[in-house]
Amino acid sequence: MEFRFVQTRSDNRISHRFSGEHRSKVGVMELGICMRDLPVAQVVKLGKFAEDHGYSSIYLPETGNRTPEGGLAGRSPWISLAAMFAETEHVGGAVGVAAAPFRSLPHLALSAATLQEQSEGRFSLGIGVSHREAADRLGVPFPTSPLRWTEVACDELMGQARFGVTFGQGFPVLVGALGPKMVELGAARSDGLVLNWLTPQHAQETVDLAKNAGQANGRTPYTVLYVRLSPYEALHTDAVNYDAMANYHHHFVRQGLMTPEDVVAGTCLRSDDLGHAKEQLNAWAEAGIDLVCAYPHGLEQAEYEAALAALTA
Repeated sequence: MEFRFVQTRSDNRISHRFSGEHRSKVGVMELGICMRDLPVAQVVKLGKFAEDHGYSSIYLPETGNRTPEGGLAGRSPWISLAAMFAETEHVGGAVGVAAAPFRSLPHLALSAATLQEQSEGRFSLGIGVSHREAADRLGVPFPTSPLRWTEVACDELMGQARFGVTFGQGFPVLVGALGPKMVELGAARSDGLVLNWLTPQHAQETVDLAKNAGQANGRTPYTVLYVRLSPYEALHTDAVNYDAMANYHHHFVRQGLMTPEDVVAGTCLRSDDLGHAKEQLNAWAEAGIDLVCAYPHGLEQAEYEAALAALTA
């Protein structure tokens, strides 16, 4: 099956998309960009770059954490997106995902509504429980039942987005999900999912699971997948670091990815082999993913801009 880029205009956004078939259903996959912990000025430049090169959205994860020396690291994606929205016209932006248990749900809803109002409807809110390791380092409680906490958070935030907040209504709520139970919960109780480290085969299984759970509750979940785009050594280091966290280790094992080398080969794009990387994107399009966010890591600004530009060339 052959896929091709098509450039489309929808909802005041221009985006490069993959078009093709997914089990006899014509589907389109958008391309976005995910970056972590960039200075605000670079996020603004990235938003303008995305508009110039056909990327539909910028996703910024919340990465606040304590360093081994005891300091704090991780810039605020909320402030960065506010600056980006002020300087762009149609690119979407998302906090993806917010470490939601670390703040109150009403304050989270108000922050999302503020960006939704400022951007005139271009904002999306991704939520997740983060990781026990991150909570321990920050000295904050971790939910005793992540599934139950997410269920409550979805109901609260979905209600606030539609009826509760008095301004900035209508922001989508997406759930960061790894395991099948969280996928089903997010698909059933929110607008969609933010997925991570997936092979195309497991992506297709996840999309099918999400669609079934969503349809049973009258929803059509939107699926976002982060796919890392870096040189091999940076990808390998990232895979090793994530494999050290219990939830990601189980996530890899579920997919039959037993070594960091397996993880890189099955779930990542190599920026030092962009021809092959463009071919690999077809597999996630065929799996039915709605938005793949290329996630550069370990690259300087000029390097990641060149790699991202090559993907939509």
